Order: sequence, then C-alpha cells, then structure tokens
Amino acid sequence: MIRPCSLLLAMALPASALAHGAELTATPVQAIALEAHFDTGEPMAGAQVQAFAPDAPQTPIALGQTDADGRFVFVPDPAPGRWTVQVRAAGHGAITYFEQGANALRVTVERPQDWGQRALMVALVAWGALGTVLFFRRNKRG
Repeated sequence: MIRPCSLLLAMALPASALAHGAELTATPVQAIALEAHFDTGEPMAGAQVQAFAPDAPQTPIALGQTDADGRFVFVPDPAPGRWTVQVRAAGHGAITYFEQGANALRVTVERPQDWGQRALMVALVAWGALGTVLFFRRNKRG
C-alpha cells in the first residue's frame, strides 16, 4: 500500500533527483589488438598478457588476461621504439614485438625458444635409444 505522504514527497522532488544522467565521450586511439591461439587452433582463453615499453623493458606497462576467444586489446603510450608483448598460458606462450614510429606501426611475432627443454628432450631420446640397443645386444649374447 502506498502511503499518501510518500506519494506527495515523490511528486514534490524535481525529476533530476529521481533519475541519473550519463555522459559518454569517445576518443579514437591507436590500439594493439592481440589474438592468441594454441597450435591446435584453440583460443588461449585466460592467458596472462604483459606489455613492455621501449624505455622500460623490465617493467610491464600493461597487464591483463585474454578473453574467452584469446583476445586482448591495449593502448600503448606514444613512446617510439620496440615494444614487447608476452602471452602465456598452460606452459605455452608467444612473444610479439611491434615498432612504433612517428607515423608507422610494424608488428612481428616470435615463439620463445626454450633451448633447455629441447636439449633435455634430445638427451632423453638418445638415452632411450642407447638403452634399447644395449638391451637387445645383451639378449643376443645370452
């Protein structure tokens, strides 16, 4: 039940007090849009993203995560030079670099090389092959 005093109070207040206004300003900017996928084509959803400016290569300027489709967008500072962006998820990752000049933007993508992991894999395969050869040689003698 609505009380008469509540109704009178609501009618007495100005319309601006009853509603909220909103303003929106749109500014066009040059942004970097990334799409990260695994080798299988599956999007890297929730992957960690770090962007490093040319003048601060050790400190991330932008941090975030990719969306469900593996996308991430950020607006770099207008600092010219070579920017670095790293994307990592589930032990996989990629690094992209882009050069920002006065009027140009050039992008290159590289996959990180984990030479330690590759060397370990080669050593394990060689060890397995050697063990197999020695096993069969032992059985021939016996």
